[in-house]
Amino acid sequence: MKILISAVGTTDPISNNHDAALLHIARNYRPDKIVLVYSQEMMVKQDLINKVLLSIEGYNPIIEIDSTILNNDEVFLFDKMYEVMGQIVQKYTNDDNEIILNLSSGTPQIISALFALNRINDYNTQAIQVATPKNRANREYTALTESEIDALIMENQDNRLDFVDRSIKDKSEKFTQALVKRHLRSLIASFDYQAAEAIINRKEYNKLLSKKKIAYIREKLYDFSRVFKNQSILSDILSFPLDDSQEKALNYYLMIDVLKEREHIADVLIKAKSLAEFVIEEIIKKDHEGLIVFDGNLPKLNPSFPDKVAHGLSEIDTRLLSRKKLKQLSENLQLLLVDCLGIDSSYFNYYDKQNKELTKMLE
Repeated sequence: MKILISAVGTTDPISNNHDAALLHIARNYRPDKIVLVYSQEMMVKQDLINKVLLSIEGYNPIIEIDSTILNNDEVFLFDKMYEVMGQIVQKYTNDDNEIILNLSSGTPQIISALFALNRINDYNTQAIQVATPKNRANREYTALTESEIDALIMENQDNRLDFVDRSIKDKSEKFTQALVKRHLRSLIASFDYQAAEAIINRKEYNKLLSKKKIAYIREKLYDFSRVFKNQSILSDILSFPLDDSQEKALNYYLMIDVLKEREHIADVLIKAKSLAEFVIEEIIKKDHEGLIVFDGNLPKLNPSFPDKVAHGLSEIDTRLLSRKKLKQLSENLQLLLVDCLGIDSSYFNYYDKQNKELTKMLE
């Protein structure tokens, strides 16, 4: 199925006696379904949009209004529109659908978000811009009466079989590379290594950087991703002058610190408890042999000690776990590793250093 996804802009559906972008793309590409994304302000246009779209001779598309209504105070925020429009596009994306994105209707932030989504994600899409009939800014929308709507349709010079196609397919490879690099830098800065790895491993990005740089970044991201998939020890840690227990503890702490930055609170609490128990076990085995009890192959402390909150299944009260308290937890774990295992504190900012190096290479 061919699906057009379009925001509704102030000049849609007809402007200056010509198709505005939404109507023009529908007339030219004739998608099977048109998914309309309205802002609160544009909701008054529903009847007008439907009537004009169905006025195209010999064309009767499915017209669907997406359930997401954009807030008037958010349509000018790129990050919000990138998030919302991305969710909408993803909703209609599958192997059987061909997606058309309207890059000319809506606020500049909506258009930029769709433009970015088309470049970054591996969708089966065409992104279409529509040039204005006149080389000047579009006018603001004013409500029309029923008779004025009918007149608008009749006077539309594009409403004929020999209309002039003003649609422009989006082609800009250099911008693609710049946008992908920006997106990768953002993912790395937010410690989302698995998402970054998935993008940079695509064949179409083999020439994003030099062969040497792309190979280095791919290797690093693969190494980082393995840590969070199966708790593998970082390759760099294996080269540090540390013994086996120090390597394991440092690797685990660094993983906890990243989860803390990503605000995965439950994982932080559970893994912090596990790390503390590991350190305690190592110290007890060294200084107090025989004080650890085992349940099968699992080491346990004396069962009379009370369980910590991380082992419970009840909801975690995030009000009690501010970023400040999670930071204190991280600092306490650092002290544990320094005092009990003798790990040098210079290792603790490993991921921050790596992020700076990778993002600099992606500039």
